[in-house]
Amino acid sequence: MLPVFLVSNKAFTGKNLIALGLALNLKERGYKVSYMKLIGKFPYKKNNKIIDEEAYFIHSMLKSEVPVEYFSPFVWTYEVQYKLFEEEPLNIDKRIFEVIENLKKNLDILFLISGDTYFEGYSLGIDSLNIIKKLKTKTLAIQIWEGETSIDDILGIKDIAGENFLGAVLNKVPPEQYLYLKETVVPYLSNKGIKVFGVFKKDKFLESVTVRRLLEIVNGGIVCVEDKLDEFVENYLVGAMDPGQALSYFLKVPNKAVITGVHRTDIQILAMETSTKCLILTGGLHADENIVNIAKNKGIPIIVTSLNTFDAVDKIQNIMGKAILKEKDKALKAKEIVAKEFNIESFLKELNI
Repeated sequence: MLPVFLVSNKAFTGKNLIALGLALNLKERGYKVSYMKLIGKFPYKKNNKIIDEEAYFIHSMLKSEVPVEYFSPFVWTYEVQYKLFEEEPLNIDKRIFEVIENLKKNLDILFLISGDTYFEGYSLGIDSLNIIKKLKTKTLAIQIWEGETSIDDILGIKDIAGENFLGAVLNKVPPEQYLYLKETVVPYLSNKGIKVFGVFKKDKFLESVTVRRLLEIVNGGIVCVEDKLDEFVENYLVGAMDPGQALSYFLKVPNKAVITGVHRTDIQILAMETSTKCLILTGGLHADENIVNIAKNKGIPIIVTSLNTFDAVDKIQNIMGKAILKEKDKALKAKEIVAKEFNIESFLKELNI
């Protein structure tokens, strides 16, 4: 079995999506693959076991025969935090290494997912540097493109991994910079001995959140059209403008949530004339009856929250593009993008399998 370690130096780079996309494609080719998140952060109780919610979803998508707890042998909880600060022995690293050893006989590839930074997990012995050192894992850098300084993280990971460095993936690339990366940045990295297996454009759908998640994040109540809570929202707009400007503004942005005051019925009506996935009405808990009837006819959920508009927007902008992976449609999209944009043949060649 070959462990392949997906590493990044910041959160929400897309490691889990890329790992799942790769695993689904390789499984389709007949390879025995599995997945492990080293630091679970989303505790989820299943059959009296605490596992990471994202890891549980990936286990279900892969239809894996590997025990589900092996997908996230360690989940960060308040209990763990308490034991750490009380200096009780945790042996997290030992547990993870034992699980990996148990998996060796039955797998071709195990995708390991690092913490959000090189050093996350250092106090537990499961930071990226220690994992690479102890396991000699083949290491794949997953890097968000945020300008030329993004190259430094890739070069740093290459230096840390040494001879175990596989290459890199450039993810969430603004579409207007895609050709520049392909024609300039990729050749530059190649000259530095770095193989770039894929360049992925920023994808609105993969960055989207569900109406249900927005409902949770604003601690709101659902007024109508509960059956559309699992619709995906790709954008959000604030309805605080003059009604004369609102329609042209709303028409420019598809698949959106519109956040506006509960009293702004003029804005709410205009928003529902365009591609709107839900209305989030702030500053009160009672929507206008006429607005509710229009929303029901158009199939647009209405969420009401006691938050003011500023606080609601602040909460929403902090989760857009940062939702955990737990939707089948996103998993299938990841598989499709990896099949199209990731050089799987070159990847397998580098692994010698």
